[in-house]
Amino acid sequence: MDNDNHSIQLINQRQQQQQLDDCHQNFIRSSPNSNNNNNELLFNKIFAIIILCCCCLLIHQHDGVIPTVQCDIFSSTATIQSLMHLERHLVTSLTLYMENLEERSNQIKMYLSEFAYSAGQKRFAGTYADNLMDNPLQAFQLVKRLTINWNKIVKTVKKDDEWQQVDQLMNSYSMLLPKQEDLNGAALALIRLQDTYNLSLTDMADGYIMGKDSSIRLSARDCLYLGKNAFNNGYYGHSLEWFDEALVRAHQEGNRTASVDEIVPFYQLAIEYIDRLDNELREQNFPRHSDKLRVVEGDNEDYKRYQMLCRGEEFPMDKTELKRRTSDQRCYYSTNNGHPYLILKPLKVEQFNSEPFIAMYYDVISDKEIEIIKELSMPMLTRARVLTDDKDNEISTVRVSQTAWFTEANEPLIGQLNRRIESITGLSVNMNKSDCELVQIANYGIGGHYVPHYDYLIKDKPENQRTNISEKDQYAGDRIATFMFYLSDVEVGGSTVFTRLGIRVNPVKGAAIFWYNLLRNGEGIIDTIHGACPVLIGEKWVANYWIREHGQIFHRPCSLDPTK
Repeated sequence: MDNDNHSIQLINQRQQQQQLDDCHQNFIRSSPNSNNNNNELLFNKIFAIIILCCCCLLIHQHDGVIPTVQCDIFSSTATIQSLMHLERHLVTSLTLYMENLEERSNQIKMYLSEFAYSAGQKRFAGTYADNLMDNPLQAFQLVKRLTINWNKIVKTVKKDDEWQQVDQLMNSYSMLLPKQEDLNGAALALIRLQDTYNLSLTDMADGYIMGKDSSIRLSARDCLYLGKNAFNNGYYGHSLEWFDEALVRAHQEGNRTASVDEIVPFYQLAIEYIDRLDNELREQNFPRHSDKLRVVEGDNEDYKRYQMLCRGEEFPMDKTELKRRTSDQRCYYSTNNGHPYLILKPLKVEQFNSEPFIAMYYDVISDKEIEIIKELSMPMLTRARVLTDDKDNEISTVRVSQTAWFTEANEPLIGQLNRRIESITGLSVNMNKSDCELVQIANYGIGGHYVPHYDYLIKDKPENQRTNISEKDQYAGDRIATFMFYLSDVEVGGSTVFTRLGIRVNPVKGAAIFWYNLLRNGEGIIDTIHGACPVLIGEKWVANYWIREHGQIFHRPCSLDPTK
């Protein structure tokens, strides 16, 4: 029955998409060459169709249900893709509107011009590359156009009785469109990418990410906005760089998008703040960080190692540690002690560390299974929340992704994957008995990341706070192990890094990484602190399994050595 329901949902989604495309094509074929007397009627019809097309497209992404929560569009490439398709139909409609009206709106001209420029075209040619969402600069500009630029267009619309119906539709679906918070998040993601990967600011402003041309050229106004965002989030050194670039481009543009007089006060404020911060650090005998002066939450030694590993750098190790690490790394086939499912098809294992055990298993989930999981997840994605000391569940900048949750009770494929994980790890992942949490599907968007953290929840808390643990968590126990499927390759970035061990694992579609978070005696393993590097180019999908202690009493018994 569940399989039938899922099939019906997917069929309905495809039918809705086909209806949208038919509507869009009929509109193009039926658009006449109007005369001046028909301009106002055509004006209202075109904008009504624009909004209807946008709404139909977004309904398609949510299976006909209007979501009750909307924020953080930037944190998911799946949502960025929805906006991308929305804008494609919007721009086609606006182009026809411009061709059929004598009085042409400057705001619409500017929108079409910026869109064509970002797509690498002199003018809109009716095509739109789907891979634009893979580039953070393209995604930032997309969110900017659908917030700032689109709002300017809406303000130029003539509000009459015939427009009222469209206005009501627009208000009904307003929560599906990006907001200022999304634009702020997209800007911060660019700053974080610049900071983590030591990206050249000039290259970024010219549209290049790691040598890859995005066809984007940031304006003085864009650079000013990014500078303000960097300053407000504690990246003071980077803010000064962006203000400086804004001044250069303002001169080149002839003050077209932002004037020198507007930028100079922000430039001077950044200099004053950096000088004051520099003096405070000098008084405390801290080394000067020159162009990277910042006050960012979680900026500690683990975070610095996290950034080094994300960039592909190695941090120093003594000879003993280096020898141990080298001897730990090996590749081999495994049947997990003769498990019947693995005898004919042994596991391909790449071991990164022995104590604690960290390994990658290759080809453990098929492309077909991955696509099913993605299709089921996309309508359900919401901004990821993290557990903190003072709040059980909150949205935080330490993690930028969108997630959906599944159990084997509502999706048979999850049950198949659960049995597979049990054969690989020898642990129980029976969700009905709380041996494992619900599987979390995560999609990392622009600069999507998760800063260094432990996966165990209870052992990380001080003794005086462990009394506040829920009855359910007390019964299930802590997270003894983590098993994570990689559901996509990532072109640049997105690695999983262990900051104390100096290990970097790059995502490989179809593979899975596994490690233990706890010793056999139940104590947390501090060396398992890890993070997800920001996605620089491409997108990242993963499926997380957090396996709990209680169900492993016979699968991973205590050692005779109480220290292990």
